[in-house]
Amino acid sequence: MRISPKQFEQVMAVYRSQMQKAPEQTETQRKDSLSLSGDAKAVNEVRDLIKFIPEVRKERVDELKKAIETGEYKVDGKQVAEKMLQRMAVDHFLNKDD
Repeated sequence: MRISPKQFEQVMAVYRSQMQKAPEQTETQRKDSLSLSGDAKAVNEVRDLIKFIPEVRKERVDELKKAIETGEYKVDGKQVAEKMLQRMAVDHFLNKDD
C-alpha cells in the first residue's frame, strides 16, 4: 500500500484539528493522562507498520535486474497507463477540498 505525502498530511490535519478543539484546563485541573482519538490511533498504527516495510525490496530489485539483463523484461503500456490514471484519480479526489 502506498501512502502519499498528501494523504499523510490530511490525517495529521485531522489530528491537529481535534487537538485544537480540546477544552483548555486550568493548572489545578490538569492531570497526567493520555487519550487518543480513533484517527490518532490509526495514524500511530500505520506509523508502526511502516517501520517494518523495507524501503527497497532487494529480492524484487534482483529479479528485475535479471529480467532486464536477459532481455525478458517487458513493459505493458496498458498497465502503466492504468496505474497512472488510478494515482491521478486518488490525487484528484484528495485535492478536491483544497
